[in-house]
Amino acid sequence: MKKLLPIAILVVVVLFCSASTAAAWVSVSITPEEQVTCPQISEFWFGATPSGVCQANKTVTYAVTVETDSLPVSVAVIPGKTPTSWFSWLAQTLLFPDTSKTWPLNLKIPLIAGKDAGGQYTITVTAVDWGGSTAQATATLVVQDHDYVTETFVSGNGSTTLNEKFTNLDIATKVDKHIGFSGEIDCFTKNEYLLMDAKGGNANFEQESVISEFKATMSGDFLYGSERFQSCAAMGGTGVDIRETYGSIGTMESRCENINHHMTGDMARKTELCTYNSFTDGSFMVDARQSVPCTKKVAERQEFFGNLTAAKHLIFRRP
Repeated sequence: MKKLLPIAILVVVVLFCSASTAAAWVSVSITPEEQVTCPQISEFWFGATPSGVCQANKTVTYAVTVETDSLPVSVAVIPGKTPTSWFSWLAQTLLFPDTSKTWPLNLKIPLIAGKDAGGQYTITVTAVDWGGSTAQATATLVVQDHDYVTETFVSGNGSTTLNEKFTNLDIATKVDKHIGFSGEIDCFTKNEYLLMDAKGGNANFEQESVISEFKATMSGDFLYGSERFQSCAAMGGTGVDIRETYGSIGTMESRCENINHHMTGDMARKTELCTYNSFTDGSFMVDARQSVPCTKKVAERQEFFGNLTAAKHLIFRRP
């Protein structure tokens, strides 16, 4: 009996070690499984002033979650054909005492002259624990290139006149702009983007503009803008008619605006306006209406004069 005791102890030890080895595990997941985006707008020109108030952020974020009972774990992104510069990170490490952790993985697609980014990309994330066990998960990123882009940037001292008319009946959109200024300006941008078959949260039409640090330096200097956006209900649009006028013979410290218009995708038949204006010796007017025959009628007009900061946010949806 005494001779069998060491053998029994050895068997128990072997079984315990085998059970411990079998229990070791690692897992990784990515959510959501698929996202749709487009190249980042309003960042093409070097030196253009970004606006955190109205600027649309096209960054997409995945949640990468790793769990294990065998620390540490090395986590790595395998980009495949996705440019590595799009990723916020390519490697992470899960360390003691955490046995699980979730990291945000951000992807931002730049708009680069002469290069299209559109396509479907597969993103793979792998996790390897201390014992060599591995796990991996994949997600899909769909990037849509714009069908039409116009971006304007002005900085310096002088005079500028800009006139624009844009009409696209397929997405029930009509735009009319007249902008002029004489004086000193740090940054002026006027950008429009068209995406005919927009998917996900992408807008069919989007416009962004920024005025930063305009100053009338001589007698007769001025800043003036008149802008109108329409989406005719009879053409299937949202029935929106938005007019803005703004001006100053003093300073326009900051003006930013974003209009995004959706006819397809996850936010179909939605029009949204966001505008922020800070000026002296100036004015700002917004007249916003929505008319859908036999269904809906809304009208709102606001005017501001003097030395003010005036902002407006509007969302229109068609029933």
